[in-house]
Amino acid sequence: MDDWNFCQQTLPKVSRTFALNISVLKGELHRSVLTAYLFCRIVDTVEDAAKLEPKVKIRLLLQFSKLIQDAESRSQQLSQWVQDCAAVDGSASDLELLMQTPRVFRVFDTLKANHRAQIIHSVAQMAQGMAFFQGKFTANEITLLKDEEELEEYCYFVAGAIGEMLSNLFIEELPGLSDRNREIMQAHAVSFGLGLQMTNISKDILADRGRGWSYIPRSFITEKGLTVEEFNTGVSEKTNLEILERLLHKTTGHLQDALKFTLAIPKSESSIRIFCIWPLWMALETVATLHNNDALLKSDDPVKISRQTVRKILRRTRLLVHSDTLLKWSFSRIQKRARLLNPPVFRLHKLKSRLEDLNLNSSATLNA
Repeated sequence: MDDWNFCQQTLPKVSRTFALNISVLKGELHRSVLTAYLFCRIVDTVEDAAKLEPKVKIRLLLQFSKLIQDAESRSQQLSQWVQDCAAVDGSASDLELLMQTPRVFRVFDTLKANHRAQIIHSVAQMAQGMAFFQGKFTANEITLLKDEEELEEYCYFVAGAIGEMLSNLFIEELPGLSDRNREIMQAHAVSFGLGLQMTNISKDILADRGRGWSYIPRSFITEKGLTVEEFNTGVSEKTNLEILERLLHKTTGHLQDALKFTLAIPKSESSIRIFCIWPLWMALETVATLHNNDALLKSDDPVKISRQTVRKILRRTRLLVHSDTLLKWSFSRIQKRARLLNPPVFRLHKLKSRLEDLNLNSSATLNA
């Protein structure tokens, strides 16, 4: 099997959802987005390893950032990096991909130079940001993000930067895009990533807690008059649901911005639109399912939308893809059915300002 066929066959093993929407893309864009996604899965697997010491994760993540940015370093050190990853734990499919990282890099090296540049920038940021947050990990106790700002910063590194990469790749493929639509895409690309990531955080709360990490900001808990221990032990189910609703409320805002991003893509570019619509509609349906759902607090199994709902999304959105009016109607119908409230406005410039102040290569992180 050649390297490209390996990558194509691996994608649905590591993500059924993104295998669906990546499959609708065409040509060089398809190759580039698929390859970038596999890189994201590789660094995700390192970050998510439940049995790996944070110090080891930090080293592996920072090394990967260097490998993707420096072809000479990659030629000398990639094999050793893969060997060091033998200590990583995870699902069989994720670990197989991790061990076959050189095959993904060989496909990466065949991509267009401008596509490679976009992937390098975003995936390197992702790996560095993950390493930065691993430096905050406290052994033997559940580690929480501090507040809403820290939640945004973490989600930027693991998803927002990828939203920017996708936006830049799409814009390169759309030479006739108007200045206004380009501005809309660039303004909401980060929210596209944040909305999908926060949806995942919301549905995986108990599973993440089992790994010793919580993405519910500490401030969300203490502002409701609970201690972290009281939240984790479920002293008040009603209050816990109110805390989770705040996260869902914020997530809804990012998904609304993601809709604006999607509608800025020309109607004639149906494959790129569908690429965005499918995960966006699934995310909104997931948020609607989680809304005031106490099952979220009772099982480590993530709350998921039904297969029937997924099939409806795949079928119906193909009929709506060329109509902004119908897409807006479909989106708002889900919101109204779940009675999701209108969220506060996301201030991208404030997030960007804070990110500039973070030192991702600080000595504390490098020596952790």
